[in-house]
Amino acid sequence: MSGRASWPPVIFAGLAAAVWGVWWVPIRWLESSGLHGPWAGLVMNCGAFLAAALWLAVRGIRLHLSARALAGAALVGVAVSTYSTALNYTDVIRAVLLFYLAPVWSKIIEWAFLGLPWRRISTVALVAALLGAYLVLGAEMSFGALNFGDMVALVSGVSWAVGAALVFTASAVSAYSLTTVSVFFAVLVSLPLAIAAGPPGVGDGLTLAVPTGMAIGAVYVLPTMVLTLWAAQRLAPATLTLLLTAEILTGVISSAVLLAEPFGWMQAAGAVLIVLAAVAEVLSGMGMDQTKDH
Repeated sequence: MSGRASWPPVIFAGLAAAVWGVWWVPIRWLESSGLHGPWAGLVMNCGAFLAAALWLAVRGIRLHLSARALAGAALVGVAVSTYSTALNYTDVIRAVLLFYLAPVWSKIIEWAFLGLPWRRISTVALVAALLGAYLVLGAEMSFGALNFGDMVALVSGVSWAVGAALVFTASAVSAYSLTTVSVFFAVLVSLPLAIAAGPPGVGDGLTLAVPTGMAIGAVYVLPTMVLTLWAAQRLAPATLTLLLTAEILTGVISSAVLLAEPFGWMQAAGAVLIVLAAVAEVLSGMGMDQTKDH
């Protein structure tokens, strides 16, 4: 562990978050082409896994992961697959915000299991994040108001929080190896979900969608996963997860513009609160023991 957070992982995490924020665009396009529900995520994750496996083979990199790193990478894969599924079963705004309750779970894990301090600013940040989520969801947070996609998004956030904590505390390993395991488990989880959702559509659109989806997985999902997991090895889980809330900006704004999803004063205020919570937590942690050297 180092005494002060370095900026490269912070910058790369923010970049990855901005890219993740528009992931719903290819997912929705693939859905319109016949790859409904989890099928879109399955095809993209397959493309990412094949590209990752090919890269490791060409570079001669062997998968030597500790049990902790393997479990962490697997849970990140679960988070990715369930998040892409949630984007097809609920509003993009709801999926993004419910997933980003993950900072709450991450902070609890840090404090209870990693021995990191719970500062006053952390309480303020978490309250702001929760209030922001409440506002973005239109002041509706009862379990009765949650649909299937909302519940899947919640599962995704919990999986991410636990997975990020395991990756952070695991012994040093190549980010490419972690990514390969993550996208492999994303495929494993997406497959039964896709089968349960019923067969994909038929027609010329599907013929184009499958190879296009695999290409998107290779050139979009895979590099973004590498950036994310590289940062996850170096930033404490809550710091990383709060940084990734930058996805809310690109996700909420792009969905409001392109899909005309609800975005009024409450959604705007909620998004601002969540981003401010992320900034407060990250800046307050820059002088603390919040990073890990690799």
